[in-house]
Amino acid sequence: MRSTKLFVFTKQILKNFVSKPVTEAYPFQEATYSDRMRGHIVIDIDQCISCTLCAQNCPPRALEVDRTKGTWTIDRFDCIQCGNCVNVCPKKCLHMEKGYTSPDVKKTKEVYTRPPQKKKYPAATDACVFCGLCASKCPKKAIDVNREKKSWKVDKGLCVGCTLCVKTCPKKCIEMKEEQ
Repeated sequence: MRSTKLFVFTKQILKNFVSKPVTEAYPFQEATYSDRMRGHIVIDIDQCISCTLCAQNCPPRALEVDRTKGTWTIDRFDCIQCGNCVNVCPKKCLHMEKGYTSPDVKKTKEVYTRPPQKKKYPAATDACVFCGLCASKCPKKAIDVNREKKSWKVDKGLCVGCTLCVKTCPKKCIEMKEEQ
């Protein structure tokens, strides 16, 4: 009985010697990725407004955003490539890129710093009907709309310039103006 098991094993070894390898010759050949592969997160830091929505919606808390320093940090070891950050980014500066990140011998964080930008804030035009949709969609609750007094106010300390209010406004009466 023992000899038949040895024979099966020997048969497999001989078959492996004459057949092509199943694995790819990675360093010498480009890897091919399936359509279902998510990939890894890539940021266009020049477009980032540091709104922190990506970090707030990251299940493993692999992202950190520092608005005062203008930095965006990712811990690749903790990131599970779920794509939540890509879906919630109002500026669409995050996307998934096919492929794997380079392996490393120690756990590190990648830090990206955005260039200094002039801050823009939303302002209502005369066409505003004070519906309040902009205030309800603001992720930081920076907009206050009072329908009775017909007033519209932005808290510049809370506003992150994500433009969700501009996209939400049914009358298209909100425009972004630079800080003065």
